Parts: sequence; C-alpha cells; structure tokens
Amino acid sequence: MNAVQSARIEEFRRTRDVERLTSDLRAAGGPLVEDAEGDDALVTFVWIGPQRQVSVRGAQLFEDRNAMSHPMRHVDGTDVWYLSVLAPRGVTTVYQYLVDDPFLDADKTDMALLGRLVAESRDRSFADPFNPRRMFPQAAKIAGVDSAPPEQWDSVLELPGLEPAPWFDGAEPPLTRHRLVSEALGNERTVSVYAPPGEGPHPLVILLDGESWLSVARLHVAVHELITSGAMAPAVVAFVDNPPDGMTARMIELACHSATTRMLTDELLPLLRSRFPLTEDVIVGGNSLGGLAAAFAAFERPDVFTAVLSTSGSHWWGYRPGPGGWGKDDEPEWLTRQFAAAPYKPVRFWIDVGRLETGASPLSPGVDQRAANRHLRTVLTAKGNDVTFHEAPGGHDFATFRRSAVRGLLTLLPG
Repeated sequence: MNAVQSARIEEFRRTRDVERLTSDLRAAGGPLVEDAEGDDALVTFVWIGPQRQVSVRGAQLFEDRNAMSHPMRHVDGTDVWYLSVLAPRGVTTVYQYLVDDPFLDADKTDMALLGRLVAESRDRSFADPFNPRRMFPQAAKIAGVDSAPPEQWDSVLELPGLEPAPWFDGAEPPLTRHRLVSEALGNERTVSVYAPPGEGPHPLVILLDGESWLSVARLHVAVHELITSGAMAPAVVAFVDNPPDGMTARMIELACHSATTRMLTDELLPLLRSRFPLTEDVIVGGNSLGGLAAAFAAFERPDVFTAVLSTSGSHWWGYRPGPGGWGKDDEPEWLTRQFAAAPYKPVRFWIDVGRLETGASPLSPGVDQRAANRHLRTVLTAKGNDVTFHEAPGGHDFATFRRSAVRGLLTLLPG
C-alpha cells in the first residue's frame, strides 16, 4: 500500500461501521477518492464480502503496471478488503475484483500458463457493485466470449478532472454485416460496416479488433454522433472481427503478418469497394496489437493506406525469447527499426499511448509501451511523416482507447 493512508479506511478500523462505509461507497459511485498532495488523488478500492482472498484486477494505477492483479488487504474481523494507491487526477481506467486470485504465484513469463489463468479467472472476476459505469470485458470479447452478466463486466474508474466524453451514450446506428472468406489467412470473419448519411464517395476507415470496438467501446455510436453533428467528416467505417478461434489467431495475425496485409488489400478492400462508394483515402487502424498490425500494413502497402490510427499500438513487439518464441529477432521494436531503415513512406500517422503505460514486461526487455510509442513517433517524424502524437490520461484498456480513437478520427477526418 502507498505511504499515504486512507482516512476513510482508518475511520472504519475504529468504528467497524460497515453500513456507513457502504453508504460512502454508494455516494462515491465506486472507489473512495480522497485529496492528496500535489496533482494526485488517493484512490481506495473496497470489496465487501466473506472471501478468503481478493485482488484488484486491471487498474494500471499501481507501481507494477504489468501485474495481472494486485492483492488487497483485509480488515481483521470484518468482510472488508481494501487497497489504496496514489493516482493522477483526470485519468480513467478499468478494473475488476478478483476472488481467489490464480495469478499470485504464477510464472509471468509463461504465456501459455497465463492464457489458461485468464480463462480460469473469468468466472472469479466481478464488477464493482457500487460503480454504475461498466464496459463489456475486453479480455472476454477477444477470447470469443459474446455474453457475460453485467456483474462480471469491467468497471470504469473516472477520476475528477477527466474530460467528458458524451459521444458513446447515444442510440446505435444501423450496420451492415458481411462475411469475409480469406484465402490469404485460411479462415473467415465478420466485417460490420457503418455507412454515413448522404451520398458518397467517402473515405474509408478500417478498424481491426472490430468486435471489441463495437461491443466494448461502442465506437460506432460515437462515430455516428460526431458525423451527424458535423465534427467529423463523413466516412465509411469497417469493423473487422478476429476469426472465431479468438486469441491465438489474433496473436499471429496482428503481429506484423504479411498475410493479414494481403487480406486487407486484396480481399477486404475489393469487397468494400463493390458495395460502397469510396474515395482513395483509406485509413487503417487498431488498438494494441491491432495498432501494430495497422502500422505494418501501411509499411508494406503505402500505395493503398493513406493514414494509420494507432491506438496504444504494441510497438514494443519484436523480441523473440528463444527458438519457436513469439517475435522476430533478439530485440524489441522490430517494426520501428524497419521504418528507420526503409525509404520514406508517404503515410499520415495518429499515434497515442496511455500515460499509465509504463514499466517493461518480459516480452519487451528494457522497453515499455509508452517509450516504444514515443520512439516510433520520433523515428517517423525524423523520416518526414505527418505524425500527431497524443499521451492519453489512462492505461491499456478500452476506457482509454475509445477516447483516443475519437481524438484520432477527428484529427485525421476533421469536419
């Protein structure tokens, strides 16, 4: 726990008044937020229940940014669990409460084990019952899980000072669904397309991880709100799902995979051009590995893609820890090194990353997410590319991604 103690928890230790603590949590709408020195706030996560062990999952506010979970403290003789942390004001992140945490003693370098534990932990993870702000859990969606009860969704933490984002609360616009059979990748997927009001031709935006942008982020709702208000230029937006086999295929297809570029250029684009009036302006984008894949597609085919929307792209990727490992060679930041060595490619870039995305992981020794995105920005700017870079007030989650994507779309397609 941080050196700064929660006054509200200290009061509870003295009074043991669970009813009063519960009332405070309801009034706060989630974790307790108290003043601290400087620009930080003291955030205290609280779970009330008769469990034998509880952790906070997510919430990139803690010192170990890449930890899968953070064990909570127990107030002896009560059902109250808590964990406090100093956090910058005005940030957002997602979190859950994890009961009987399977990650505590796990080998953090064993990706196969972690994958199994993520699936195992899904039934043990719960939304904050005092916080009404929730999103469908991204990890479940990537794994191909299409439904989960609201009490197992991600809770969204929004600290005082966060910029309002009203665009996600409107009615869902109509989408058309298309089946894309890919010879390049040897599989098939669904592509959901938003077409703006009015006649075309329109620019095209292609977003990878389409199912998450729709059901987790509700980005199609924001796009429709922004276009109809005139803030964003009308555009056709294609949300490209991952194949049905989920996370394993995603890790292969979005990690600088030339077959994915061929799927986008030789299979998806002809399908979309046959159904929608489009200009030659094609923006490709995605979050996390999807941001890496989008930048790689533009690296391979700058004649097709005019701009990249990289939302917290995994530009640390590249290090291969051993024979058969997931990577390219013995260094991180493989794609950034390719851009540095290649001739200039006439592509515009929106690059964003969360301010909380610090701390190297075993997959990228010596490099963290924020540093890798800053480095890509520096290399592309030195090459002469038109680059807009944004550090968002949040972490590696869709509470942050969707806000950054709106900023990026408004920059690349101003109304």
